[in-house]
Parts: sequence; structure tokens; C-alpha cells
Amino acid sequence: MAITRVALAGGTGNLGPAILRELLNADFRVTVLSRSASSQVDARARVQVVDFNSRDSLVNALRGHDAFVNVLGVGVISLDIHLRILEAAHAAGIHRFIPSEFGCDTANPNTALLPAFSDKITLVKRLEELSKKDKNFTYTAIITGPFLDWGIKHGLLVNLQGPTTIYDGGDVPVSTNTLAGVGRAVVGTLKHAEKTKNRYVYAEEARVTQNQLLNWSGKSDQFEPVFAKTEDLEREGFEAFHQSSVDWKNYTPQLIRRAVFGGKFGTAFTKVDNEVLGLSKLSESDLIRLVKE
Repeated sequence: MAITRVALAGGTGNLGPAILRELLNADFRVTVLSRSASSQVDARARVQVVDFNSRDSLVNALRGHDAFVNVLGVGVISLDIHLRILEAAHAAGIHRFIPSEFGCDTANPNTALLPAFSDKITLVKRLEELSKKDKNFTYTAIITGPFLDWGIKHGLLVNLQGPTTIYDGGDVPVSTNTLAGVGRAVVGTLKHAEKTKNRYVYAEEARVTQNQLLNWSGKSDQFEPVFAKTEDLEREGFEAFHQSSVDWKNYTPQLIRRAVFGGKFGTAFTKVDNEVLGLSKLSESDLIRLVKE
């Protein structure tokens, strides 16, 4: 069955607008689920006000759609709400559910040990259970690595506005995608639903290191770098987690950086699904231009 009608939650965050734009450009009919009718989203999309605390509200909003894309932050939004959305999507007859992955490889056993990713893993396990019971309900978990353009702008990958922290020497390769590239990976997943069903897919527009990004920026000699070990970040993250697992902001940033730059967490993908997704690699000139923008 061809997917034409898509519902999306999280259309106004960092990633949501890019995914929404690519879906609309690919001629999907998109409904954005929102708490407020005044949400500022692309005018080509329809906004549906929902109560994320109400299963009935979610089921009514999702009924009649073929696919659902969840871009609500995991951790930022409670696991209870994410599970409620998932169960509502199944009850509403959604055929393809794309959970809010879009980051580190949670299928990697080392990543799975980091509590920053436990909610994502719980959600995929529930999707696996439902898809085995109901052949009409399928899922795709899209792994993208960190967002390249966003990660440069906000200093996750490198800080180009001052001293940058170099992790584990700065030569650890990282698979990554632009925000628009993530959107195109979602489009490719839905257009090739049979080839992407009930599994993880891996999208990679570029594979970069921190030192490469610094060199391409032309600013590598402007600021003295700060060197850090991701093992220390992992220790600090677990210490904060054991003090209070509820305060996710106190441990998640350290553990995400450990997963991104630690070298043993699958962040340099061993396989990619670009061909299935219709996703192209960025050239070195593309990357240099992006870093210097």
C-alpha cells in the first residue's frame, strides 16, 4: 500500500520543520499534531490540535493516516507520553510508525548501556512487539548520527566561535546528516516502505572528524583547543545519573558526547541504507561550504 497521508508530532522543534518541509516537497499530505492551533508550521500542512495526555484524542487525530512520524524529544517528553502516542497510533490503524530516533545507534550494544538512550530502546522494543502481533502495523527506526549543520551551529560537533573541546584526539569518524538530509531519509523510508519495514535504517550524508571540521573552517589556529576524554564524560554522566535519574539534563549531554565521539558506540556506521533511501553523500566542497557558512 502506498503511503500518502502522514501525521507528524514535533513540527516546531529543531528537526521537525526540516522533516515537515521534505515531506511536503515530496507531495505527502501532512497533518501536524500540536497542543495549540496557533503553532507556526508550513502553511501547506494541516494542524490538528490534540491532547497528548489523552489516548482518545490521539486516536481520533491519527485515524485515517497511513504513517506517523514522531519528532518529539525523547527525555524532554516523558516516556509515558511517547508510549501513549505509540499505542494510539496502533489503535488508529497507522501502518508505519517512525519513532523519535534520529541520532546515535541505539541498536549498538555499547550505546544501549548508556541510560541517556533507555527510553528510545524501550520504545523500539514495544514497536517490535506490536509489529510481530499485527502484520499491518510496521515501524522504521532511522539512525542518522548527530545533525551536521545544527551540530556546528550549536557547538556539539565543534565550536567555531571560541575554544573548542576535542574529544579523544579529534580523529574519531562520525556518521552525520544535515537536518534536511534527515528529512529526506524520512521521505525515502516512506516511499520504500517494504524495504524499510520493521528494522533500523542508517542514513549517512557525510562521515567526518572534529579535526576535519576545524581544518575546513580555517579557524584551527585561532583558538587553543581543550582536550578531553570521553571515558571521563561517561563516568561523570553515570555519577549524575545515580544521584538522580529523573534529572536527565544532568547526565544526558555527557553520555551523548560519549556515544558520538567515543569510537565504540557505532557512530561510524558499518552499513548505510543510502541507496534504499535515495540519499546522496555530500562532497568535500559541500562540507567546506557548510562549515564556513
